[in-house]
This record gives sequence, C-alpha cells and structure tokens, in this order.
Amino acid sequence: MESLVVDWTWDTGHYPVAVASFVFSLLLHSYISPFLTSILVPTVSSLPHGKQLYWHSSVVSSVHAIVVSAFCVYSFMTEPQLKEDPIWGDSKTVKNSCAIVIGYMTADTIIMLRYRQHVCDKFFLCHHAASVFAYFYVMTFGVYVYFANFRLMAEFSTVFVNNRWMMAEIGWKSSQLYFYNGVVLTAVFFACRILCMPQCWYMIYSIYNTEPFMKSETARYVLISSCFALDILNVYWFYKLLKGVLRTLEQRKLDNNKNEEWKSE
Repeated sequence: MESLVVDWTWDTGHYPVAVASFVFSLLLHSYISPFLTSILVPTVSSLPHGKQLYWHSSVVSSVHAIVVSAFCVYSFMTEPQLKEDPIWGDSKTVKNSCAIVIGYMTADTIIMLRYRQHVCDKFFLCHHAASVFAYFYVMTFGVYVYFANFRLMAEFSTVFVNNRWMMAEIGWKSSQLYFYNGVVLTAVFFACRILCMPQCWYMIYSIYNTEPFMKSETARYVLISSCFALDILNVYWFYKLLKGVLRTLEQRKLDNNKNEEWKSE
C-alpha cells in the first residue's frame, strides 16, 4: 500500500472571500444596519448607545449566520463524499464558508475591541479566536473540511439567539413571538451545539492514530484543541440559556395565574 503523500502548499485562493467578508461586515455594522434600522425599527434609536452598537453587531451576526448556514446545508446535501474522507476530503463550498467566518469574526473582534466598554465579551473573543485559528487551517490547507462543516452547524441557532435579545430590547419580551422564538432557540441550540458533541468526538476517535490523521501534523492538534474549547463555551452558553428559559416559564406561569385570578373576580 502506497504511503499517503500530503501537500502542505498554502492555498490563498479563498483569501479574497475572507477579505470581502471582513469589509462587508464592517460596512454592515457601521452604515447599512444603522440606516435600515432607522427605517424599519426606529425605536432602536432611543436605546442607549452601547445597546445600539450591540444591535448592529447582532444584525451582522445574523446575516453571517444565515449565509454560512445555507452553505453548510448545501454542502451536506451535495457533497456526501466528505464524510468518506473527513480529513482530506476537499470542498470549495466549505472553504468559502470558512473564509466568510474568518472575515466576519475578525471584523467582529475589531468592533468589540474598539467599543470594548459597550460590546466586548471575553467569551466571544475566546470563541472567535478558537474558530478563526481552526478555520484558517481548513481554508488554507484543505484539512478537516468535513469537521469544519460539521461544526458550522452551530450557526443554525445564532439567528434565534440574536432575535431573543433584540425582541427583549424593543419591548417584545411578553409577546408570543418572543416565547416561541425561545422554544425554537433552545431546541436548535441543544441539537446543533450540544447533542452533536458526542458525534464529533466519536468521529475524532474513529480516525485517531490512523495514517491520514498522523500525516495531518499540527492540524490534528488544532482540531482537538479548538473542538474542546468551543464545546466548553457551548456548554456554558447552554447553561445560561436554560436559566433564562426557566425564568421565562416561571414568569409566564405567574402571568397566567394573575389572569385567572382577575377573571374569577
């Protein structure tokens, strides 16, 4: 059997996509979102400056999540061969997704550092650092493409996370839409960020110490360390999410009891 030959030549073909994503994210945050928000949701202008900044960051985050999620689903539907070779299977679609993520997260990091008094979050910074570090290897060297796409499923829940915060800030916290968004958020977050963890680590176990895995050199350490870091963050965020869900359910129960008491009087 012939030994696997690995080409570690840097592929810069997707770098322009990362640059375009970076520039677009900054423009969307600084100009496009403020303009559209002033027309579509004028009440945002009455929020404190810090919350307005976070609102525009959430808009950028949601747009990024929708695009990346679409690419992710497309790859899963049209590129089944990636699962057969999860280490060296190639996909321009997934590499473009990684480039978009890198551009967005780099821009978001700059925004957080620039407005650190208002929108900076140390957990988001850690998340972005781990993600960019891992996806850079995928985009540049074409290694662990399947794993990258598998981890990008986490973006399915991002829009619902942002919706929850945005609706609360504009006074929709008591609405049915807010409640059902929370239900969907909890289900999708659990399915795409928590439930998929055993599957991911089983796949890593199944390729561990194989020749392709060993030939991936430092990339194998990047895979394991980034997955470990992101999983810790997702467990922490899910814990906070569950606390918020329980508070909402308790408040909803109290409101229903008050309504029943009012009707019985």
